[in-house]
Amino acid sequence: MLQRMQALVIWAFECFYHEAAFTYDLVAWLMSQGYWSQWVLAALPEIADQALLELGCGTGYVQQARQDQPSLTIGLDESRQMLSLSRRRAPQATLVRAVAQALPYADASWSAVLSTFPAPYLFDRRTLAELQRVLTNDGKLYIVDGGSIPNGLYALIIGLIYRLVFGRHSNPEAPTSQLDPRIQRLHEAGFRVSNQIKQVGKSQVQIFIAEKANQP
Repeated sequence: MLQRMQALVIWAFECFYHEAAFTYDLVAWLMSQGYWSQWVLAALPEIADQALLELGCGTGYVQQARQDQPSLTIGLDESRQMLSLSRRRAPQATLVRAVAQALPYADASWSAVLSTFPAPYLFDRRTLAELQRVLTNDGKLYIVDGGSIPNGLYALIIGLIYRLVFGRHSNPEAPTSQLDPRIQRLHEAGFRVSNQIKQVGKSQVQIFIAEKANQP
């Protein structure tokens, strides 16, 4: 029964990112009580003016925020529908259609990679191996996740999804010692992981910083 529910959630993700992509912003805005775009941009002050590869650029909030910045920013997504929406929001952005499990970049070519509210593909071991490959030795993967509003619908729904897919609830205040299999996979892939909680209005959002360990 659990496997069927997990398969249903993954199927729903696929539909949401493809055929139903035109509903994405509205649904996210409603569930987050209007905080969605602020959550998505929460890690940008940490990244500052570094060259940035965004995995899963979605509807383009990050690309819009950085399209006039002189440092290189590329948005990558597998979904044609999402790339089309991102192009509308950020006409000057550099967008690439590719999968995270086979990144079209040279070794050690990025110092910063960002993923906001990622689908399970980010924690696929093939994706993590690719991130180890394309990040510089001191490169960092920034993951924005775990948006929370007191008594908010978003936290309830995402908490259910996390329990089904990852075997835990989404709680930005959970201590690092209670990390789930996603973060364990980051450790296994050779990343040092830290996290911080950022206050956004009445809400909170969690930022994981997965730093590539220096190679001997």
